[in-house]
Amino acid sequence: MRNTKRTVLVSKYDYFESFEEFPFNSEFNNTKEYLLKNNFSFTTTNDVIKELKEAQSKILNFWLVEQRKLLKAFDQTGLEDNYQNRNFLMKFYNESLNIYMKVVTQGFVPRILKAKIDFLKGDALLDIDKEVNLMHSWFTKAIDELINELYKQSGVYQQSESYTNNSQYQQYSYQQQRQSKMSDQFSDINWAYQTLGVTEKSTSDEIKKQYRKLAMTYHPDKNKTTEAKDKMVEINRAYQFLKSINKVN
Repeated sequence: MRNTKRTVLVSKYDYFESFEEFPFNSEFNNTKEYLLKNNFSFTTTNDVIKELKEAQSKILNFWLVEQRKLLKAFDQTGLEDNYQNRNFLMKFYNESLNIYMKVVTQGFVPRILKAKIDFLKGDALLDIDKEVNLMHSWFTKAIDELINELYKQSGVYQQSESYTNNSQYQQYSYQQQRQSKMSDQFSDINWAYQTLGVTEKSTSDEIKKQYRKLAMTYHPDKNKTTEAKDKMVEINRAYQFLKSINKVN
């Protein structure tokens, strides 16, 4: 996981919106402030913020679909799990995060966030679902290109082509299966589950219960150590991530 905080200019309206650490989500507090200052009602403002959060949640889930394709490709390279190969794959993982941030900053902000304000002011029409689907297509194209580059640099094309008979191909497939845990090192969903000590089969209530249990142990009000403070930051980040992808209601 990367720790990044970004502020993105909402052009035309001259204010900055803040996006928190990965998964680069926003609470849209600055947008809310802007709307209220410009005499939009609380009801309208809250409806807009709700729409924006729903749209960013859909975009995140679309990106996770594409990320799973990349992680599957990590396994298909057949690379052994060692320090050198992890660093090699980390380049592609980081680039996938860059793709996501680029779509958020250059797609979501101008095409949905700013466009929503345009719509409220009567300056433009907006079909949010259409824009979200467009960004999904951007993810698909960019991740497919990234996977092709991964295969090219890892030699997986040449490796698979070198196995000409069935027994050799079966041996190659077996090696891939035996070395198929590289993706576990990079999966953001796995990271969140492991941080909270839950599994993908855990219910929303079970995740909430485990989060509260960890908070009772590591919250700064309960534990004054530096380690506990850092741990609580990680726990909060994991919990917010699962909320963002609707694993927690």
